[in-house]
Amino acid sequence: MMGDDARHYGGDSEQIDEGVADWANPPSAGISFLTWLAIGVLLGVAIVGLPPGLGLFADITCRTVAIAGIVALLVLHTRIRYYLPQMKSHRNTKVTELPDYQVNILQRSAGRRGGMLNPEIAGAGQARAFTFSVIYPANVRQRITERYELSQRTLVQRVTIDVQLPESTVRQLLGDRGATGAKTTSRGSAVHGSPGATGAASDAGGTRAHGAASTDSPHGAPVVLFPVLVPPKGDMVDDLRVSAADGSALPVLSYRQYLQLVARVLRTLLAIAHSQDLSPASHPNAYDAEHLALRAIMRRADGKEPDDSGIQAVRHLAGLPSREGERVSNLAAHQLAVQLVQKLTSHYAIVAAVPCPSDGRFVISYQRLITPSLELAVRRNRGWLTWAKERARFVLGSRPVDFSISLDNACTSQSYHLVVDGQEGVFLGAQGAPTLLGYFDTHWRRIKESRKSGPPREIPPPPYFRFRRRGGQRYAHFYSRFFPEPIEGLDGGDKIPHVRFRFYETPPGSVFRAVITGSAAALLIWLIGFVASRRPDPGTDVPAFLLVFPALAAAWLGFDGPPRRLLEGTLAARLSLLTTVLASVSASGLFMMFKANLPYFRWRNPLDIHVLGIESMAWSALTLVAIVNAMSIGYIYLAHTWEFLHLSNRSNGLGGGAQEHS
Repeated sequence: MMGDDARHYGGDSEQIDEGVADWANPPSAGISFLTWLAIGVLLGVAIVGLPPGLGLFADITCRTVAIAGIVALLVLHTRIRYYLPQMKSHRNTKVTELPDYQVNILQRSAGRRGGMLNPEIAGAGQARAFTFSVIYPANVRQRITERYELSQRTLVQRVTIDVQLPESTVRQLLGDRGATGAKTTSRGSAVHGSPGATGAASDAGGTRAHGAASTDSPHGAPVVLFPVLVPPKGDMVDDLRVSAADGSALPVLSYRQYLQLVARVLRTLLAIAHSQDLSPASHPNAYDAEHLALRAIMRRADGKEPDDSGIQAVRHLAGLPSREGERVSNLAAHQLAVQLVQKLTSHYAIVAAVPCPSDGRFVISYQRLITPSLELAVRRNRGWLTWAKERARFVLGSRPVDFSISLDNACTSQSYHLVVDGQEGVFLGAQGAPTLLGYFDTHWRRIKESRKSGPPREIPPPPYFRFRRRGGQRYAHFYSRFFPEPIEGLDGGDKIPHVRFRFYETPPGSVFRAVITGSAAALLIWLIGFVASRRPDPGTDVPAFLLVFPALAAAWLGFDGPPRRLLEGTLAARLSLLTTVLASVSASGLFMMFKANLPYFRWRNPLDIHVLGIESMAWSALTLVAIVNAMSIGYIYLAHTWEFLHLSNRSNGLGGGAQEHS
């Protein structure tokens, strides 16, 4: 929606543009070549050293200086080539605001036919349906089912919305359509206030501006311009696809069409509020307020506070002394106009044209791609161990499935379902919402207090939520009803809570492969170490090849092949496989040293201690490392397997259903 105007530069407004990459001042090819040439020369000096005749101290000093030079050049080159360009790639850019004459053009189009969906104009029925869907989405959205499918780095979000328009709105839509067919202008349309409004717009007080008519679908049903998404300004929606209940694609209004729709809806609301059509001559205050409101709605996201001049101008229309004929007579319609401008000043709507049946109930769904933000632990917040583990996961290529999802859609419907599909090979290990209970308690206390202090009214049902019980399944299911909307300034109730899910690898998985390779490496290292510590040259090179097999198996089982799932290996499995590779290769090299009678690593264990019959200190150390590695990964495998079996064997609380027999 906002992409039409996202690449204009200049002007006085600054905006943080995350997509602009700064290629400034990269090192030239010549400098890079000289840097790597110097690193190569220093590396040769560090390896070869000085001639023996110059002395040991000079040789050590020269190697130390060479190593320090290599480190300094690598740090400098990395900073210039990678670090600085990345840090500068998120920079402030200049964004030109729309000139004022564009607002004038849009304001004039609000009273003109054509331009939005060919000859049709948004009438009072369209205005009412659109306004209520933006301001009070929970009143028209009966149920939302939100599903996430996991992939390597992105999430596929699929949302299905069950919509039920109020009966009065449907009658108004049908009345607009009838007026269109008869080519007549109805003055009986009205926009009623919110459910909590003390007064409603009377039918006699409303006017459908300029004889506006709703759009008809090819099948004869009226078309509702329904706001599918209302994201904050500046948020981009990736790969959006909107479809009807039968899977057919639905048209989505372009940015220009969306602005024309908002202008006509605002004009309709203001006309109903004044009980007559607006014009600069007869309604200068309302016309100026409309201009300021449209300018605030058209303003692009610039990282600053939204412009509230339009909100204040429309709000003050009800209190300003005005001449005869300009008085606001329908306060409910006026309040809807204020709320609409307030919402669309900081947000924008993605609007789809949906055929509306005669009963006002329809289903609409949309799909988009989401790239979740990656949060790594900070040392001062989570400790050194957690900080090191999270970075080791990325270095070793493990991808833990642990993320949070904001419940933004929960407060826009009466019934909300969230389903997270973890794909094959994982099971739901942990789930929770740390701040949800406090959020519900805060709003429930507020609701009860407001009912006590005001006139006697029935207290609505309290908010409710439930998680699908963990049973070893690969998906998570969260359900909520009467989810309260966040209120700015309410301590504990001003931020939408998150739900957090963590998926574990289903046994056997990569941990079992690590157990097999680690156990094989431990057995071979102990066996060959037992023999080599007694007879350094067994007369064959077979042990050297045998010791390489666990390393090859570990590399093949743990790291070979491109990743195909989000969870391709746990951190424990990757660390165990890495230890297996290093221990096996080290044991193979140590065996060749013993066989060649080289004077290295031939120490005996202190106090003549035998480690499983091994007398050599080097072989004892490698054997202990291999055994500890095999036992540790074996323990982790048994613990995760028990956890999976425990969850799988629990009753799901449904009292029936399918059962699996092993």
